[in-house]
Amino acid sequence: MTDCLPGSSGPCVHTHAAGTVRRAPRIALLVAAAASLISCTARAPVHKFDSRGQSAQDVRSNPNQVRLKTRSLVVPMCGEIERAADLISSGSSDPAVRRAALRWKIEAVPALREALFQPEPFVAVADSWVFFNQMADYFESGAGRQALGDSAAVAVATCRGLEQQMAEVAAAMTLSGDVSKVRAFAKSWAAEHPIRYAIQDRESTLGMALERDVEASWSTGEAVAEITTSVDDLNRKLGLYSDHLFRQARWEAELLADDMRLAEAVPLAERAVQSAEKAAGAVDRLAPDLERTLSVAENAPALIASERKAAIAALATELTRTITFLQQERVSGLQHLSRERVAALEELRQAISEERKAFDQDAERISRGLVDHALWRLAELTAAVLVALIAAGVGAALFVRRLFLARRST
Repeated sequence: MTDCLPGSSGPCVHTHAAGTVRRAPRIALLVAAAASLISCTARAPVHKFDSRGQSAQDVRSNPNQVRLKTRSLVVPMCGEIERAADLISSGSSDPAVRRAALRWKIEAVPALREALFQPEPFVAVADSWVFFNQMADYFESGAGRQALGDSAAVAVATCRGLEQQMAEVAAAMTLSGDVSKVRAFAKSWAAEHPIRYAIQDRESTLGMALERDVEASWSTGEAVAEITTSVDDLNRKLGLYSDHLFRQARWEAELLADDMRLAEAVPLAERAVQSAEKAAGAVDRLAPDLERTLSVAENAPALIASERKAAIAALATELTRTITFLQQERVSGLQHLSRERVAALEELRQAISEERKAFDQDAERISRGLVDHALWRLAELTAAVLVALIAAGVGAALFVRRLFLARRST
């Protein structure tokens, strides 16, 4: 310091203490800014890779890249299943086969969509991979083969092709490109957990969640990043649901119409038998009389027209009821999705507000600690100065006394 006097430490110490007090607010602001940068840095939470035979060092894609890739596969892979089901339906004249193909795409498309939208990206890859193997086994040697008959080979080929596509996607995520061990694990797990009755009742790989390590807690940035990822997935789901909703409703309507035709077949057959019996009785009674025979012949078109009118009216009533039901279901589904989106945004707002309050409290506590530390150092320096002054005074007094005594003695 330039204020220090030669041979004296008092002014220098005082000036240093005053400078420390003046710099204390600046230091507090710098520490608060550093804490703000540290706590507000949004970094994605660490996802542990469940290798199942694949080395974690061989994986070159990060979890966010894997998540975006699996989400992008929903539309093309669901389209492959829909195309194969339509091909089976158009190429068969058996109503049972057409009905089984319709049920396949009704059940498989939502199941595949849910598998590819698993929150954990690597679990989404594994679950989709296992799902394709389960469907292939189901149509190759399970109940699906009996339902589709000779057309089951088309479903098996489609499922095997989708499984091959998933293998290529997984290989692109690695450095070596070798995913044979993981592929064998997916195939063996699907064989151990087959689809027994319906695709919608299949067992997913979420049962392996207890076998993996779970993070005990996340930092503030990781929590905010996870919430942002969840909101992004929710928006993608809403877009896909709005795209698939009308097709799913149309498939359900076709299945319902098929059920209605089966339900009405027995009453119509009974009425046909009754009409045939009445016609036979009328013919027996009118056989001797040609005029009565002509009268029955004239009344026959009117009877057929009335029966046709009744059948058309019944079908129109059922179709109106079905359309009304589908409209109500669509409105209800959109309302539910809107509520889920509002709830997610509200949770995000609350989380951000709580984190901001916690940051303000931490900054205030750090500032208070710095000021207290600076004041304590100032008190220590002041005490040191006072001790030095007292020691100097005592030394001066002793020196003066010795000098005075020396003069008296002379």
